[in-house]
Amino acid sequence: MWHEHVWVGRYALPAVVSAAIAWLGLLRDFSRRGRLLGSRQSIGLLALMLGMLGGVTVVAAALLPHAGDLPPVVAGVATGAAAVPRRKQEEGTPPYIKFMTLGIALVRERLIDRVHLDARAWSDTFLEGIHSSAQLRVFVYDLKLYLLDRHELSGDVKTVNTLYADAEKALDTALEVQTTIAQDCREPGMPWSREPSEDEAIRERRAFAEARAQCGHLLLFAYVHGRRSEYAQLIALREKATSNDAFHSPQLPPQRSLLTRWRGRKQETKP
Repeated sequence: MWHEHVWVGRYALPAVVSAAIAWLGLLRDFSRRGRLLGSRQSIGLLALMLGMLGGVTVVAAALLPHAGDLPPVVAGVATGAAAVPRRKQEEGTPPYIKFMTLGIALVRERLIDRVHLDARAWSDTFLEGIHSSAQLRVFVYDLKLYLLDRHELSGDVKTVNTLYADAEKALDTALEVQTTIAQDCREPGMPWSREPSEDEAIRERRAFAEARAQCGHLLLFAYVHGRRSEYAQLIALREKATSNDAFHSPQLPPQRSLLTRWRGRKQETKP
């Protein structure tokens, strides 16, 4: 009959230590991927993964003293299952551990996908309150300044500037499409304009959606590299961009016209 202290020392304690080490390793591994506790689904997958690791530890601790009594076929099955291709195979890991952790590897892959989807869903939900390219331009410009102020001493400055340049380019394209459609809708000599056709409306919405997606990449950077405590500051930036006073700010990025952009490209092509 087992005594409580024997059960705790032989089974419970190794399981807890295994789960704790796995938690620390996952925190480090997911530091550049997203947030492990970003949604109920990711929390559930994380709890399942830690529970499976604890179960593997208990089974391994129970089987190790009796490894010599196991039939040879079990060792063959474990060795064969360990040969299943996975992303990273550690040569020093025993075959029976690889066999028992196959399910954990699958749960980890699901957790990676879930964390990525959580980040995308958070970004899409956050940007739902922005309804025009002008508001989006103000927000992404202030977001760039916010990120540069917090990452000026790291190697992420180049990444922030690159993401902002891509977002600005997409915003310029959306503005160009919007301006062209507005000009085509004007009736010559008339004070009114016609409504955009279905194809024109689709083109305009598509260009805005692409611009918002590019701006979402910069917002994802803020989500992945930031902390939960910074959420209120991001909300303040969004409220500033969607307020009526946003377009009277002296820090508003210039709305470049088609002629200005054409001149800039011409100067860039000069030797």
